[in-house]
Amino acid sequence: MKKIYYHLVVGVLLTLLISCEKEGGKPAITDVGSATLKASKTAVQLDATMPRAVALQLMWNTPEPQSSEKIAQSQIKTTVQFSTDASFASIGRTVDVISASISYTHQQLNSMVLAFGFVPQEQQTLYARVVSRLAPNVELWYSNVLERAVTAFEPVEDGDYLFMANGDFSAFPWKLCSRLENGVYDGFVQADQWYNFYLTSEASADAATIYGSYPVDGNQYVLYAGDDRWNCWTSNGGYLYLKADINAMSWSETVVRTLSVTGDFNGWSTSANPMVYDREQQIWTATITTTAPEQWGMKVLINESWSWFFGASETEGVCNLYTADADSFAFDHVGTYQLILDLRDPKAFRYSVELL
Repeated sequence: MKKIYYHLVVGVLLTLLISCEKEGGKPAITDVGSATLKASKTAVQLDATMPRAVALQLMWNTPEPQSSEKIAQSQIKTTVQFSTDASFASIGRTVDVISASISYTHQQLNSMVLAFGFVPQEQQTLYARVVSRLAPNVELWYSNVLERAVTAFEPVEDGDYLFMANGDFSAFPWKLCSRLENGVYDGFVQADQWYNFYLTSEASADAATIYGSYPVDGNQYVLYAGDDRWNCWTSNGGYLYLKADINAMSWSETVVRTLSVTGDFNGWSTSANPMVYDREQQIWTATITTTAPEQWGMKVLINESWSWFFGASETEGVCNLYTADADSFAFDHVGTYQLILDLRDPKAFRYSVELL
């Protein structure tokens, strides 16, 4: 019902925008101007000892649109843009908002400016502005550009993991890892359809950073860490590959339909030896019978794809996730064995072999 109401409101706005009085040709909507942007501080010294305290609040106001029918100010679509460039030739982050303010804690703002390339303990300039519009294909209104000096701190936590919390933070069944320490986290999870979750920097309801969602234009794959966040959710369910990018403030999911083992022993078939998922033990298993050591090793394909699989790593018993051509992991056993794949810790995907 809300979506229908939204489209009706947009339709009314567009009609008002293009309609004119019969005499004089004056627009039906008047007194619309750019937002006036202000901030709670002129300089921000971010502090690692108070990560959840508010470090910076941005506030703005816009004139209320006047027309033959009153238009609520809430119908104006508002976006806050951040950049390290006063001209906004390059926009570092865009946040769609409903209220007339946005706040960042020390931890949230620190994460954002570090992603922009800020150097810890060095004062650098962050630019912000507000962009408003009544409807698509309508002229944008830009606020004044706000310039603030921000000094970042060195992250105090290793940031290896994001923990997947359930809707009430009573359980943290899965975790994602940034193996390259680049702000992109991924991992494999088992979730029911319509499962509600958050991503947290610690396995605690009091985590310094909690990412939820704030769907914009129906897009559920938005990450948002404000206090007015929603939960994230998956409409798919099942065994999923999740990826969260805290630089782009987005997340994605891919359904893992199959895992299958391939090698010389089955003529490099993509489907002859599927793995079975044990939901209770949270591991994948497959029975492998060989008559000679695998000359080229084995791979575990995801969704029967040669471009998405588990292959060799430099650590024994650990396999890496690849999306391009890479070596297979060694398998020199002869006979019938059980191959076990444990993906619970995305920092190190582990495999083991047991004689049957």
